Amino acid sequence: MSGKMNINIKEIVVSALALAIISGVATAALAGTNAMTKDTIAQANQKAETESRRQVIDADSFEKGILNNDEQQVVYYSAKKDDNIVGYVFTVSSTGKSSGLVVMTGISVDGGITGVTVTDDNETAGYVDMIQEGGLFDGFIGKNTSQEFSIGKNIDAVSQATKTSKGVTQGVNQAVEYFNRINKGGQ
Repeated sequence: MSGKMNINIKEIVVSALALAIISGVATAALAGTNAMTKDTIAQANQKAETESRRQVIDADSFEKGILNNDEQQVVYYSAKKDDNIVGYVFTVSSTGKSSGLVVMTGISVDGGITGVTVTDDNETAGYVDMIQEGGLFDGFIGKNTSQEFSIGKNIDAVSQATKTSKGVTQGVNQAVEYFNRINKGGQ
């Protein structure tokens, strides 16, 4: 019986070693693939983020900035054209029908809203498309940051997507607050 037991232990040890070698090779292959592609992925992400910013303001390049806001730091981007700052891009989280509504707002140096879009959301399927098609984003363009935006007052909500409309409006108002702090030297 001990001979049979030794064979089983040998089989177990050989199988365990084989699995260890296979998992080690697989891990090394994944690490190598990650090392080879991480720069390419980072460049693709950077390009996608730049293109998103260009949706809300016309600029050649964007320069990252930090605004100290009480206990947190807010990242924003200075939009540049021919090495001159033409405006700013702010991305803020807001709550529409659900939390996680990410609103990107472009604001020119003279305080005019140049564009608004939603870059991420947890809203009911179709609500963000509905407010875009309903003209909510376009309703902000050209309006000045000297005013606070309010549904029913100076911004029209999109019917059947009122909470999402309010969430976008709150996001734009937060961006306007950050813009005004930068203009007052609150960096």
